[in-house]
Amino acid sequence: MLDEVTGSGLTPNTELVDAAEQPDVLARHIRDAVVRALSAESSADRRREMVNELLQQLGAPEDQLTVSPSQLLSLVATPTPGAPARNTNRPATPLSDATLLTNAHGEPSLGHEIRSELDSADQVDLLCAFVKWYGLRVIEPQLLDLKRRGAPLRVITTTYMGATERLALDRLVRDFGAEVKIQYDSVRTRLHAKAWLFRRNTGFDTAYVGSSNLSRSAMLDGVEWNVRLSAIATPPLMEKFSATFETYWNDTTYESYDPDRDRDRLDNALAEASGRKQTDRVTLSLSGLEVRPYPYQAEMLESLEVERVVHDRHRNLIVAATGTGKTVIAALDYRSLCKGPPSERPSLLFVAHRQEILTQSLRTYQEVLSDPNFGELYVGGARPERWRHVFASVQSLTSYGVTNIPADAYDVVVIDLCRYRDYAEEFAGPV
Repeated sequence: MLDEVTGSGLTPNTELVDAAEQPDVLARHIRDAVVRALSAESSADRRREMVNELLQQLGAPEDQLTVSPSQLLSLVATPTPGAPARNTNRPATPLSDATLLTNAHGEPSLGHEIRSELDSADQVDLLCAFVKWYGLRVIEPQLLDLKRRGAPLRVITTTYMGATERLALDRLVRDFGAEVKIQYDSVRTRLHAKAWLFRRNTGFDTAYVGSSNLSRSAMLDGVEWNVRLSAIATPPLMEKFSATFETYWNDTTYESYDPDRDRDRLDNALAEASGRKQTDRVTLSLSGLEVRPYPYQAEMLESLEVERVVHDRHRNLIVAATGTGKTVIAALDYRSLCKGPPSERPSLLFVAHRQEILTQSLRTYQEVLSDPNFGELYVGGARPERWRHVFASVQSLTSYGVTNIPADAYDVVVIDLCRYRDYAEEFAGPV
């Protein structure tokens, strides 16, 4: 081949192959020669003899073939009571091969291949910019079987363009037992990859990397290109895929999703990313520093503690000049009452007369608690879903009807202005 290049008038520039890479380079050279020789021979017995002769020359007689080659199709446990037979569906492409899928007519669709891959996988990792409800429907039986077998399913996604459907993520967690992590940054979302990784205890791992998110069109008939990798055919790429996924999974910018805890935050993030809603709540950036009181604030907090603990007085009034940080004091006082994990924080009702005050107060509490998910607004068009930590306007409470709220609904009630302190009399919790 080098002689042909030299004869073309081009000047070659060569160097010796690095010693560490020589085995792979020489093996590829031998493979090409072996494929040509075996293709020219039509007798199966003679092909086996040729392979055995080569193996003998390589000093590997233990690898010689005694019978015609056969292909392993499946390796599953024998069905027993309580452990039904496992699906043995296979992708159109052998697990040891790499290929390109384009959803073209006459070729298997990505959805067909993913369903077959799920049937034989022992662990599944999915990385995609968005997840759709009807995309899950395409692979629903396989995901249910995956959960029945106890095979781990991990999903990383984003709020990119508001395209993800929250109900789809809820179902992944609740119905299919998936662990889901989300990147919420709707301003500078970096994740745009779409990829599946199927791990198998047999070592025949496979992966798909391409343009398809988890949507119906992408899985079945969209003009999508996806490369199928294999631990047998492309081991370095599979190793890099696995390592990179683990890096993302352990990156703090990808946050675990709990439907009960995070659904409001996700809804807001998706609405902002899609342009349906303008808000700065989701992208709140906490300082990461602990908020500590000034000396005069610490004195007030100590006085509050004395009133509660020593005198058993739970309706207390703080009087201080504007700008001295009464809201910070209230938030620090509330933080002192939070003894357990976030899920066990005391319920809170914070009342003020203007939306700006409520928004600022909510941000203050989030900063003090180092929790951007804390609290819900009940003012203007915002209405709480969980009703556990509510920052409400006087007007919204009046419209709702204070008497409709049980007297013991909130452990802590904070009234921003003194002239609204009569609202506190409707609640039994400490003020």
